[in-house]
Amino acid sequence: RQRFEAIKKGLEDRMTKKGLAKLRKNVRFTETREGLRIDLIDEADFAMFQSGTDQLVPQARALIAEVSQALQTMPNPLIVRGHTDGLPYASGRTMNNWLLSSTRAESTRKALADSGIPNNRFARIEGVADREPFIKNDAYDPRNRRMSIILGWTRGGNNADDADMDAETRAAIKERDDPTRVAKKAAQS
Repeated sequence: RQRFEAIKKGLEDRMTKKGLAKLRKNVRFTETREGLRIDLIDEADFAMFQSGTDQLVPQARALIAEVSQALQTMPNPLIVRGHTDGLPYASGRTMNNWLLSSTRAESTRKALADSGIPNNRFARIEGVADREPFIKNDAYDPRNRRMSIILGWTRGGNNADDADMDAETRAAIKERDDPTRVAKKAAQS
């Protein structure tokens, strides 16, 4: 968690130094069951993608490059998840919100990779359309259009790469995943 906080602070500092401070309101950090979720959120006055496409606008590409630099400080797996608002497409179109959220997630993954994240760090690339709205009571709110980049809690599995993980991180993971502790916590809740 301390490392997650360091990533959060580092990204905020990088955004300020790179002239992206005005986009700070578009970046939200949430600790979830999966890990540290970094949401890059559209607003009425800022969209990450050209309307109805998977083409990143230049400011969004710059923002993703800064996220990439911050994420390179930890080896954990990444999940990229695309979200759309609830606005439907006209009938007869080949595009829909499922496809759009998936292609935008892939565009974001590619931008992260172009900025230095190796492909073996990506655990999943997902499009969830409008099924997980940010603004739950308004499916059409532009803030529902977002990209979630999740820095997973662990790299998953017992890879040989775990050897380069520091002892403090290994101990924290071992404590978190201890079956007795997990069972006790489940019983208490």
